[in-house]
Amino acid sequence: MWRSSAFLMNFTVVIELAVIVCYIVVLAGGRGSREVGWKVLSPLLALIAVAQLTAMAIVAYLYDHDNRFFIGWELDKSWILCTISWIALLIDATGITSAAFVLVPEDDYEEIPEPR
Repeated sequence: MWRSSAFLMNFTVVIELAVIVCYIVVLAGGRGSREVGWKVLSPLLALIAVAQLTAMAIVAYLYDHDNRFFIGWELDKSWILCTISWIALLIDATGITSAAFVLVPEDDYEEIPEPR
């Protein structure tokens, strides 16, 4: 179970690198990449959050059932940082998805009214 938890956390680091590349492509790209980029970015963010949450669940199970954790042992700063991380990722994924549906789509130009 320890190896599964370690694999999931290492997997999230690799996917986070892909998210950084995706952010750069979406922000530096043109209109088309912004309109389509959220469809790639949001599922990647959600995948990272689910993987981190699963790794945390494995550690929580091991905390109750493994002999390595003795009485008085506490899950400390890394537990808190992981919790903040997956919550922030879910908020970011939700925000990007909702912005794609709520915000007005970009047009190529705005019509200039003719003077009379």
